[in-house]
Amino acid sequence: MMQRLGLTARLLALGLLPSLGALLLLGALLQASMRDSLHTGLAQRLGDSADRIQAHLSLAANGQWRYSESTPGGAFNQIFSGAYWVLQAPDQTLYSRSLWDASLQPQAPAGRSGLLRNRDPRGRALLGLERPIEQDGQQATLRVYVLAEETDQALTRIQRILFMGLGALFIGAALTTVLQVRWGLRPLARLQRRLAGMHGAAPTDSMPRGDTGHTSLGSGYGPDLDPLAHEIDALLERNTRMLARGRAHAADLSHALKTPLARLSAEASQSPQVPSSLVLAQVQSMNGLIERHLSRTSSSGDEHAASANRQAVPVYEVLQQLMQLMQHIRPERGLHWQLDADRNAQALHWRGDRSDLEEMVGNLLDNASKWASRRVHIQLQAPTPSSSPALPRPALCISIADDGPGIAAEDLQHAGQRGQRFDQSTPGSGLGLSIVADIAHSWNGLLKLSPSPALGGLQAQLWLPA
Repeated sequence: MMQRLGLTARLLALGLLPSLGALLLLGALLQASMRDSLHTGLAQRLGDSADRIQAHLSLAANGQWRYSESTPGGAFNQIFSGAYWVLQAPDQTLYSRSLWDASLQPQAPAGRSGLLRNRDPRGRALLGLERPIEQDGQQATLRVYVLAEETDQALTRIQRILFMGLGALFIGAALTTVLQVRWGLRPLARLQRRLAGMHGAAPTDSMPRGDTGHTSLGSGYGPDLDPLAHEIDALLERNTRMLARGRAHAADLSHALKTPLARLSAEASQSPQVPSSLVLAQVQSMNGLIERHLSRTSSSGDEHAASANRQAVPVYEVLQQLMQLMQHIRPERGLHWQLDADRNAQALHWRGDRSDLEEMVGNLLDNASKWASRRVHIQLQAPTPSSSPALPRPALCISIADDGPGIAAEDLQHAGQRGQRFDQSTPGSGLGLSIVADIAHSWNGLLKLSPSPALGGLQAQLWLPA
């Protein structure tokens, strides 16, 4: 099977083949037109000669044609001069003196010009004109011939000039087409070289997106290719984010598994028989962590890329359901849960994945329920033109605050790091806040931690683009 033509070959073929066909057609038409023009001019000259010859033809008393010329001379009187005439009557044939004792056989007209083609006694090509004449009721046919060499040579010269001109025109068109294709594909070649230069450079979080040698193609390819470059950049950035997120999940899972494994190891070192209830509890804990991270990894690939096609998620409804769920899960804490949202905020919808929103808010509520003394306050705020200075467009804000001990100011910047825990006595693996931050980042959102001005504990603000 023949390989498919490349883009350059296709463009050259599309540019050159129609041009070549058009030039060949033009050459054929011009050649035919020039030939007809030459033959028309020759026919006029032969017609003039026939008029002069006919003027010297007359009928004798016996009804025979005769030719008389008062001033003999000229090409028709020179033997084998190449100029001949023949008068064909029903019972008589007259020849010009130039034929001497030879004769010419009549030939049918050839071509659109109506000219006759014949050969003289020396084998030279002739072109002639046939004309019927009549005098005193007697009819005859007069044929006048001249050598075709001069006309054929003129036609050959015209054809040579024509083909040289058309050839030069085609070469010029071919060079122009090649230059156009090379110049037109130069941005694509530059895009290809830029993309090829990215091979072998594994993208990392520390690489700046504007580094055209590693993680970004940039722009400057023209209005046709810039959108393609931007889409490729977005794909590379998304793949980088997915890779970093996968690594983060692996790190989170390995860190989370250390605690149950360490406890099992400690129990096994202290006693040869570890209680089955303890083993079962730790196995269930590890199994839950594994399933949670597998689910998180398998569902984190393309959700945010298709957010425009998702149904809008009612944010206030999700907050109500999760708050009620937390009240049932931790009834022994006796916490007071409060959800505030004005009328505009209650009507908010977020175009994203509902499960992602539930996991982010669920982790924040779970964290607040662990540390709160008595109260957990949830507030939903509608987006404004400048909701968050860290986001490029308006964003809705979900604020969750508790009245617990909070986090020291110097520890706030480390609070969202994977596996970071500040109180080992409280159950948990230190994964909650980091997972929230990762999911929010995948949706171009932001998690901000700060002391709660009203309750004194920790305040977590989840900003999501509206």
